[in-house]
Amino acid sequence: MKAEGGDHSLINLSVQQVLSLWAHGTVLRNLTGAAVAGIYRVAGKNMAPLEALVWGVGQTVLTLIISFSRILATL
Repeated sequence: MKAEGGDHSLINLSVQQVLSLWAHGTVLRNLTGAAVAGIYRVAGKNMAPLEALVWGVGQTVLTLIISFSRILATL
């Protein structure tokens, strides 16, 4: 006899891993964005819209690279 729910455990673990990576990536992105904004405020600099775009795109790309490498490490 099969254990109940045992055949869905791989799917459950996969979904939990993806949600965990997404949640941690979101928190990390928000914290790094706040850190960059804090540094600019302490330095007394104004951030131009293009500069903010470059920082945001850079953080997103870096988060995607780190997340993708973590998924590859589990395979």
